[in-house]
Amino acid sequence: MSEGARELGAASMLYVEDEADARQMVTRMLAMNYPMLEVYVAENGLAALEVYREHKADIVMTDINMPLMDGIRMSREIKEINPAVTIIAVTAHSDTSYLLSAIEIGVHNYVLKPLNYQELFAVLDKVLEQIALKRLVEQQHRRLEENERQLAVAQRIARLGSWQQDLDSGAMSWSEELYRICGVEPGTVTPSPASFLERFVPEDRDLVLKAIWGAGESGLAGPLFCRVLRPDGSFRTVRLEAETIVDTCGIRTVIGTCHDVTELKRAEEQVRTLTGELERRVEQRTSLLQATVSELESFSYFVSHDLRAPVARLEGYCTALLEDCGTCGHADCRRYAERAGLVVQQIKLIMDAFNSLTHLARCTLSIADADLSGIAKTVAGDLAVLHPGREVEFVIAEGLRVNGDPALLKKALEHLLYNAWKFTSKRERARIEFGITEQQGVPVYFVSDNGVGFNMKYADKLFKPFQTIHTPGEFAWNGTGIGLAIVHSIVLRHGGRIWAEGEVGTGATFYFTLAENPESGSYLRQG
Repeated sequence: MSEGARELGAASMLYVEDEADARQMVTRMLAMNYPMLEVYVAENGLAALEVYREHKADIVMTDINMPLMDGIRMSREIKEINPAVTIIAVTAHSDTSYLLSAIEIGVHNYVLKPLNYQELFAVLDKVLEQIALKRLVEQQHRRLEENERQLAVAQRIARLGSWQQDLDSGAMSWSEELYRICGVEPGTVTPSPASFLERFVPEDRDLVLKAIWGAGESGLAGPLFCRVLRPDGSFRTVRLEAETIVDTCGIRTVIGTCHDVTELKRAEEQVRTLTGELERRVEQRTSLLQATVSELESFSYFVSHDLRAPVARLEGYCTALLEDCGTCGHADCRRYAERAGLVVQQIKLIMDAFNSLTHLARCTLSIADADLSGIAKTVAGDLAVLHPGREVEFVIAEGLRVNGDPALLKKALEHLLYNAWKFTSKRERARIEFGITEQQGVPVYFVSDNGVGFNMKYADKLFKPFQTIHTPGEFAWNGTGIGLAIVHSIVLRHGGRIWAEGEVGTGATFYFTLAENPESGSYLRQG
């Protein structure tokens, strides 16, 4: 068996012979020399015809002179079923007329009787090699058709047409998608440089001509955007690219693509329009914000300067009144004066707290590496020194570092930890934790305690200035109600958000996030 026959793989043959001994001997020899060849046998043409209809063998090797149906008639009917089947005629020297008839119906392979196995194997090797070559060609043809089909579908999906031109002969070809981009049925326009240019709007034709056919050997220097005018009057925006290829024989060919980017250009225009509108709105709202901030600055200045003078005078009057009440015989005079003095001090505290809050809107962020764990430990140590009589367990996660303003972040942690310290004051075994968790891939920092907690229906009041959800005097330390508002402002300045969860009698947890790289500086207009 030849190398080509080995590479064929599985094949089948129908062997037709009316002499039983000869049929068995040949079948045995075929099995020994061609183990990959599946052999079917039949004793006459009529039986062979039924076997072929069932198995559709690749090769038919048949005797010519047989009873019931001779080999010529059988071969003719098999050829009608499958014109491509290969038939090997086995004939005697005296069967010349039969042999001529076999040649007429397309039987071009024959072996003379008595059989010479070397001659038989030589013919069979030749036939098997032809079948192997035919199968290889069919396989390559199927692959080529599949590649062409995939390319055509890919071009249709991507709306990418292609074309090429032999610069020496001028012959040009277009892909089917190029026809569709131009709004015509494939094959209805003869491809040529002139018909190609006619697809574009008149004002773009010179540009296309110079860009493609005037670019020399290098082709287009870059993509060219132009418009196609379809027969129905509609326009399509396309992106042209081309390159000149010179093969080993010196034949020059221009190969180009035509990408329909109409929808992309429309989307880009919509994005530009929306971006312009967004920028206009941002500018408008920024102006409103600047105006609001300016008013806030004016009010802050009023509180810091203009209001302090009358408050200071009021404080002086209260002091003078207290001195005068020392000699006054009225029982309530001194008490009223003392209360008036306390109110003045409270007003001064609120003014200071308000100035602290408004300062956060004006100050510049100085971004650096901030060690939150170290800051929390420092604050916890300060609280323990200030109140040595309390036993509080602090649990502080190690290695929590962020990019931010260390001074402002220290102020935020001071307020949060002080808040937890205050509201755990009635616990014998107080516990305060500073740690980190994660939500949807975002680091979330938290301060939790086992203090008095709060009712979640009041959670929206926690971060508002001068709001409190506990009764004044309920705890030993009373503030101005500005601490959590300051924390809220600092977190916002760092591009994060803050929220709280709590339960009465169980404790509270304050969560906050920080942007990975917060913007430094101030968002206020300079100058």
